[in-house]
Amino acid sequence: MRILVALAVYLAVEITVLVLVGQAVGFWGLLGVLVLSAVVGAWAIRREGRRSMTALVEAARSGRPAEAEVADGMYLALAGVLLVVPGLLSTLAALVLLVPPVRRALSRRAADRAVRAGSARRGPTVTVVGAGGPVPGDVVPPTRGPASFRGTVVEGHVIESRDTT
Repeated sequence: MRILVALAVYLAVEITVLVLVGQAVGFWGLLGVLVLSAVVGAWAIRREGRRSMTALVEAARSGRPAEAEVADGMYLALAGVLLVVPGLLSTLAALVLLVPPVRRALSRRAADRAVRAGSARRGPTVTVVGAGGPVPGDVVPPTRGPASFRGTVVEGHVIESRDTT
């Protein structure tokens, strides 16, 4: 229901802006502004889309996570949709999304949220005790957990578990 109300408010504001600008510059001036913004937007999306795709390929080749690059591409797609929607506010929002520093900041923020959300869904982690830990026959101190062992602690997720007792 909130989405429908927000859409109705957006449409009312967009139509009001179009009418006001149309009254100020005339029908042909308004049409010219809308066509010019679509052409400039299409050019900018093509240019920035190539740059975004290059960054995504570089991230994949270097083996580093590409969450920010994927989010960047999604913001470019959103800018494209906003440019297709006729209106001055949507065009303005699309042009703001086409500015690389703005898009990068939004992309990093979205990627960080996605990583945090993904980490929260993974479930409990298991601590594996590496070299230097207790061996059979050692007396384990009364404290429990990784702090009671010597060696390297590696956090991970259980993929398969077998009861060895």
